[in-house]
Amino acid sequence: MFSRVEIVESPSLICDTKVGFPISGKPYKGYGFTQIPIWDFIYTNNNLKMFDSFVIVLAFAALFSLVNAKYLKLSSTIGMMILALVMSVFILLVKELAPSAYEYIPTFERDIHFREFLLDIILSFLLFAGAMHINIQELQKQRKAVFVFAIFGTLISTFLVGTLTYYAAQLLSLNIPYIYSLLFGALISPTDPIAVLSILKNYSVRKDLQMNIEGESLFNDGVGMVLFVVILQVINRGYQNVHIDEVFFLFFREALGGIGFGILIGFLGFQILKRTDNNAKTHVMLTIVMASGGYSLAEYIHVSPALAMVASGLYLGKKIHSEEYSKSNLIQLVTFWDVLDEILNGVLFVLIGFFITIINPDVVNIPFAIITIIVVLISRYISVLIPFQLIKHSNKKVNRKTILMLTWGGLRGALGIALALSVPLEHFGDLFVFLMYSVALFSIIVQGLSIGKLVEKLNLVNLKDAR
Repeated sequence: MFSRVEIVESPSLICDTKVGFPISGKPYKGYGFTQIPIWDFIYTNNNLKMFDSFVIVLAFAALFSLVNAKYLKLSSTIGMMILALVMSVFILLVKELAPSAYEYIPTFERDIHFREFLLDIILSFLLFAGAMHINIQELQKQRKAVFVFAIFGTLISTFLVGTLTYYAAQLLSLNIPYIYSLLFGALISPTDPIAVLSILKNYSVRKDLQMNIEGESLFNDGVGMVLFVVILQVINRGYQNVHIDEVFFLFFREALGGIGFGILIGFLGFQILKRTDNNAKTHVMLTIVMASGGYSLAEYIHVSPALAMVASGLYLGKKIHSEEYSKSNLIQLVTFWDVLDEILNGVLFVLIGFFITIINPDVVNIPFAIITIIVVLISRYISVLIPFQLIKHSNKKVNRKTILMLTWGGLRGALGIALALSVPLEHFGDLFVFLMYSVALFSIIVQGLSIGKLVEKLNLVNLKDAR
């Protein structure tokens, strides 16, 4: 039962301290209520609803976008995240140096519930929009490479990160069981499609290489999420209660089921679009339902919602760019999803910047974070190198450049943080959140800002775009 307060100065209101909003206009002196002055309540009750927190973050995103465009002139999402990070450091300094002043700062970064906000609300739209804008013809040319990197690369990286993290923890006198280290490897190994798609589009990377990175990020996040769920189930149920056939069944049900269900959603959705031609507003609403409803249904039938959205977006993207679909509707539909994608990405990267304020200070371990960043980069290089050898290439010099670019372009971001937040505290949840956040900051800021220079140095620029 939520605690409640009665405000006894004018106006008199009964409020729920959980949400901080009036529930009645009449004073009440019954059980569970406490009398406090109205202004003390207003200034000390910082628990805002998720919607109010979202509005605050959206306002910061707009402000930071303007500041970045005028002064920093960085990639939009990176610039906004850096500004949010700077503001977060300021908030933490206020918390340490002036605790009384800190009490007046709304706790919007906590109340927006990062994990639920990403996984349950916006991930479906971001994956759907990202997949819908992928060049399906170019993806088909690179399908072998994308498949190999997404499946085998993720599995190899999970094993390497888990193993190296386990031994690194032992060196630092941290007792993390191997199965938990593998769980961390599963959540951090997939490259984040949100970060990759939002940052890579700012650079003129060679088309085939860009498609490898983007295509891999769209599919390996689903593979990684499935792998994460499988390992978490093994931990929760115990080794002795899990059989290998169950593991394979769960993996393939989630992965193949998600892709199949996504294609079905895309097919059915496009059939409706064809029969409601010359009605762009209806098409926009229908695609919103496809993204949100399809994601929820995928969760309900226990298939991967992430892979379902990728498959659905790819199928629809291919169809709306064909002659079967009206060009006028195409322009309006693509414009809507472009704008929505930009807004949600901006909000998400600002949230990543603010996220540092809710890191548990008791688990902060800078040496472990630095080692983890190095481990992730080494594992990424090896997990690219081995699958790359399965794909025959004649030019070894070009191969080395491509492997370096695929390694450095494998960004981590919000998705890994959300998965880390899914890990229970007794399973080293707080520590994994800190480590994942450290890797995400390095990945987005250092790798994200240096991708353009690396592309030029390795001469991997798309000459057509560069002109």
